[in-house]
Amino acid sequence: MNIAKETKFIKVIAKIIRPLVRILFPELKKDKQLTEEISMNMIANILGLGNAATPLGLKAISSMQKKNKNKKELSNSMIMLIVINTASIQIIPTTVIAIRTSLGSNNPTKIIFPVWIATIVAAIVGVISAKIIIKLTEK
Repeated sequence: MNIAKETKFIKVIAKIIRPLVRILFPELKKDKQLTEEISMNMIANILGLGNAATPLGLKAISSMQKKNKNKKELSNSMIMLIVINTASIQIIPTTVIAIRTSLGSNNPTKIIFPVWIATIVAAIVGVISAKIIIKLTEK
């Protein structure tokens, strides 16, 4: 991901998802480094690079924890990142395709469309649920 980070492709994707990151993580608008860490994590998940996404997500959570005023509780941004990582919209589900290929599937990419539907629905439901819970706990 560090090599990919330097390519125009990743920069374009990061620029496209930046407004989404600002909406999902409103309290981090002014933190460019943390926004970049979250963006890289989301991009890795979108591209189906779970092994790269995990350390990027842990780095982002660690950075958030350093700025977290109450170290015993998750911040709203930490909750949202966990939800997004759990749902992780995937355009290219590389791990599942690799498993299907290794097991001799005749059409290992046949699952792409159902994966898109499932991960998009999971992400939408997860984000809406997290936003509702965050609102309810702020009162």
